[in-house]
Amino acid sequence: MAIFNGTELGVYIDSTLIAAATDCSISLNMETIDITTKDSAGFRELLGGVKSGSISVSGLIDYNDSANKDVSDLFTALDNRTALALKFAKATPVVGEDFNYSASGFITSLEQSGGTEDTATYSATFELTGAITQTAE
Repeated sequence: MAIFNGTELGVYIDSTLIAAATDCSISLNMETIDITTKDSAGFRELLGGVKSGSISVSGLIDYNDSANKDVSDLFTALDNRTALALKFAKATPVVGEDFNYSASGFITSLEQSGGTEDTATYSATFELTGAITQTAE
């Protein structure tokens, strides 16, 4: 098992890292369908249902960072209701050991905040649509 530093994980839009991220996560879910009958002997029985997922990212705001996806790009995608090509992956994957997740998704939440004598930060949440794929590097 290869344990690695979480700093290497990132969220990418069209293969471009989202700027100044400090935290990211992916959540994969599956709904269940209750198929319990009188023949279930008092136990609940389930079928697998609809699969879904979301990706979250948060970080520092740098309005001058033109090399990476920044908050203004995220706002434009939200404002235009644009589906984005997303990838959750390590920056430097180890061939044969690491996986990445890819999907299309919409920004459903975008927040910017700044406290007195504190860094300005952002957070964004993407709801995934369609197939979510896991691929080995």
